[in-house]
Amino acid sequence: MPSKRAHKATITLIGAGNLAQALGPALRAAGYWIDAVAGRANAQSRKRAGSLAKKLGAKAVALEDVRPDSHIIWICHTDDVLANTAKWLAHKPGWKGKIVFHSSGAITSEVLSPLKRAGASIASLHPMMTFVPGVTLKMQDVPFAVEGDSRAVTVARKLVRDLGAEAFTIQKAAKPLYHALGSFSSPLIIATLVTAERVGRGAGLSASQTRKVMGPILRQTLKNYRENGAAAAFSGPIKRGDINTVRRHLKELKRVPAAGEVYRALVKSVLVDLPAVNGKELMQLIQNL
Repeated sequence: MPSKRAHKATITLIGAGNLAQALGPALRAAGYWIDAVAGRANAQSRKRAGSLAKKLGAKAVALEDVRPDSHIIWICHTDDVLANTAKWLAHKPGWKGKIVFHSSGAITSEVLSPLKRAGASIASLHPMMTFVPGVTLKMQDVPFAVEGDSRAVTVARKLVRDLGAEAFTIQKAAKPLYHALGSFSSPLIIATLVTAERVGRGAGLSASQTRKVMGPILRQTLKNYRENGAAAAFSGPIKRGDINTVRRHLKELKRVPAAGEVYRALVKSVLVDLPAVNGKELMQLIQNL
């Protein structure tokens, strides 16, 4: 383990959820010293903070005991509590010259304005990645969106480089749509897949059978998309304009809860940008059947 002199800066992580659980070890491996991990008052949060702190050689502290003793304070709280966290922390002394990040994809750095008024430089630094328990990520594969004060942005970009990753500038006004992009890239894909599992059950397949059947086509579809783009990866009855097949789909999907609505919404979206034979007829079909 590197000596403390080799560490680049000290960091306090506020929050110990999935994001902090991934960031902490990656930051430690990149040479950053994690001073403290702060958890909320509930037992589960305290347990997570204690476990992460032990792993990082840091101290676990209660949120109410957080002090701006580190060079960087990184708030890993959910969006809805960020404003209250910032206001509450700003009442504590010692923020002059400190760097404060939050990791919300949808909210700008302005939510940290109380800390800026207290003397800190602020930025939002969001990793575009899905974080789930038990999965170890290669942080160098994760793109980070950053915006905020020039000093905080400079520190954020260096930190991301130290992680082996890349940072890009996101405009404040673009953050909600940027974050919606993330929703389409992961949780809404899962929403589509869980709908497909319901369709699979309707076809007599178990959930595990459905995943096995879908696996190869999913992998190849993502490969085609990444290598050649959406239009080249697009195939199937919508592209071919098979009106009667789509009509059969819609008829049978009435037996599967919510699947017909999802199907219609996705077909409608596809017809905005992708080539499809009989596009007008398909649009009329999904609107009328």
